[in-house]
Amino acid sequence: MIDEALEIGTRYFVCVTAGFSETGEEGRLLEKQLRDRVRAAGARLVGPNCVGLYDAAADLACTAFWTLSPGDIGVISQSGGLIVELGLRLPRENLGISRAVSVGNQADLTVAEFIESFAIDPNTRVITAYVEEFREGRRMFEAIEYARTLGKEVILVAPRASEAVGRSVASHTGSMVSNEDVLASTCAELDVLRVRGVGDLVLALRGLNAPARAHGRRVAVVADGGGSATLGTDAAVAEGLEVPAFSIELAAQLADITSSGSSVGNPVDLVGALDLAVFQPVIKAIASSGEVDGILLNGAFNNVAGAIAEAEAAVAANIRGACNGSGVALSIATMITDEPAMVAFAADRVPVFDFPTEAARCLALGRLRHPTRKLPMIGATREYVGDTDYLASRNALAASGIAFTQAIHACNADEAAVAASTIGYPVVLKALGSLHKSDSGAVVIGVQDEASLRAKIETLTSRLKPTGFSIEEMIVERDGVELLIGGIRDPAFGPTVVVAAGGTKTEIWRDRAVSLAPVDENIARRMLATLRVAPLFAGFRGGSPLDVHGIARAVEAISHFMSNHYNVIEAEVNPLIVGPRRCVAVDARIVTAR
Repeated sequence: MIDEALEIGTRYFVCVTAGFSETGEEGRLLEKQLRDRVRAAGARLVGPNCVGLYDAAADLACTAFWTLSPGDIGVISQSGGLIVELGLRLPRENLGISRAVSVGNQADLTVAEFIESFAIDPNTRVITAYVEEFREGRRMFEAIEYARTLGKEVILVAPRASEAVGRSVASHTGSMVSNEDVLASTCAELDVLRVRGVGDLVLALRGLNAPARAHGRRVAVVADGGGSATLGTDAAVAEGLEVPAFSIELAAQLADITSSGSSVGNPVDLVGALDLAVFQPVIKAIASSGEVDGILLNGAFNNVAGAIAEAEAAVAANIRGACNGSGVALSIATMITDEPAMVAFAADRVPVFDFPTEAARCLALGRLRHPTRKLPMIGATREYVGDTDYLASRNALAASGIAFTQAIHACNADEAAVAASTIGYPVVLKALGSLHKSDSGAVVIGVQDEASLRAKIETLTSRLKPTGFSIEEMIVERDGVELLIGGIRDPAFGPTVVVAAGGTKTEIWRDRAVSLAPVDENIARRMLATLRVAPLFAGFRGGSPLDVHGIARAVEAISHFMSNHYNVIEAEVNPLIVGPRRCVAVDARIVTAR
């Protein structure tokens, strides 16, 4: 059928048929044949194993299953069922869909390409992308950045990525860093809005559709009672929002317009105020102060007496005007969502919820995004690493700018004795030929003299049959720490860099920071600041501050090494010993693609 369609000039295909790569090797071969035929003819393919596509403006629905309400939300999904679900849920929130595509197996057209296409669609304001499998992760984030340059927000709907990332795990770095780590760190650094499910997606869409979005995380909590104030504050903090104390000036202003007994320090407790008009000047003062980015209104407008419904609606209009005019986001939790004031809020797209947890999460998800870095470009230098034995790995990483201890290669005990004399006792003796030298007992620390050296070499030779020995300078930093720095080439995201609490127990601590490579020194410092061991860097209990500059430079160096050497899939320095005046590597490992 494909061949016949190509012969008559068809250049765009939607393949809903299943039974391709999702079924196994035979299906993968069949999918490749389909893709190759289509591409050879200069055509494009959606799917296979998808449920089609939809475009409201073009009145196009290449599927028999959807009845979608039109709107300005673009939906790209690896799950056809998610599109159907959103088609049912979004109209309840007065939202609709501009374009939708079920990408299926992405044999040809990918999520990234559709993000770019939706970004230039004038009828699409927000793009949502549901992704289960990240094949071209970095390419997808490039598309997200492109969409942002055109003013389009992108929501990534991504369940927790698999720990099994399909690469060999030969180093501590490889065993510690998962696809999920890379995805989570990339979303955090680029401040990409990621949600895990449909519930949060709908909350995020409501936040993005509000008249104003929070520019930051500062939130005022305004409530009509102490309990509501406390619960609202707890909900906000749980979502990573900040509830800062008001300035003396703002607190004094609020005290002048509230009743005696009200708490005006943030949260604001209006102590069961029945005069709802008091909410208007309070919120107006807060919104115009410049001290907050959003307001969480909890427990207000309860319509205790039906006779005041009309007054409530008027106050609601004034509150909306105060927030909209100041560019401050507003999110509301109330016991009666269908009373007139709440209906008026909802009609103006102000999010209204039953519970403060939902209102706070909507504020957090709907805030404006502020990336801390741009997506890094992979190094233009495409170098190749040949030898990857221990000494070759040391030399390669040293050439990239990482400082190592002095080391001399020795083939036998006599050469080792000369090397140790040159370096000076005590020395470290390493038997070569074992990947994890500490685990196999191939490392002897603190060899004090030649007699001990020869005895240790004899023991190691009989037990391990090493290919040689490395005699190395011994480093002692009593106030120092051991770190791991390294990188992996993730199948979906490409070169990455990791820094972690190091040593032989690094996989137990699992105290790590991950970033896409390459990074500069500033990004490396931000990574270091996220570690649980970070307080040690400043000097712990009277100790001297450690060489953070040296650590950051080493992280930067290994990140560029990963970026520039296309056949390296893992690189690691463990430990990197850090003291007050220096930062020096004492072991290295490189793994290349077979």
